[in-house]
Amino acid sequence: MGRFGEWARRAKPWEASLATIRLAMQMQKRSYPMLLAATLLAVAASGPRAAQATTANIGWRPGGDLYTYIAEAFDMLNSGKSYRVTGDQYSAAAMQVVYLENHMPRRICATRNARLNFHLGYDKETRSKIKKLDPVWVAFIGRNNLRRLGKLPEYRKGFKTVRASDYLGLCK
Repeated sequence: MGRFGEWARRAKPWEASLATIRLAMQMQKRSYPMLLAATLLAVAASGPRAAQATTANIGWRPGGDLYTYIAEAFDMLNSGKSYRVTGDQYSAAAMQVVYLENHMPRRICATRNARLNFHLGYDKETRSKIKKLDPVWVAFIGRNNLRRLGKLPEYRKGFKTVRASDYLGLCK
């Protein structure tokens, strides 16, 4: 067993899950089936944690690298906290809160003024705009949510803006 295998045996479940995702990303940068498998393995490996009676506010976030937001979503799922979206979420950040709503619907909500802003992605490796949804994107946000959103604009061609409370529910 290599160094990674020994570390993964001793690591906490969420640490091993994040390491699995990072390893899959390093092995094959563009291998969506490998990344999707690693993501599903990470979800299965991370067991439920004791719930904490705290609420965290999620303010304005500009988006960025989708894989960073996927890793952060696993931490948020395992934290036991409830989340309140108070600011606008752009791109990958918007996808993350919709993903969280699918996996913990009673633990995330949005204020009246919060908005979700979506667009198609950008491939940093080829430096080109993504014209169609890739499998990781579809798996992360969910087919039902994609149908609700409809057609999305290309990268740097504006945003498809929706009220966050329509997707996450209104905070009390």
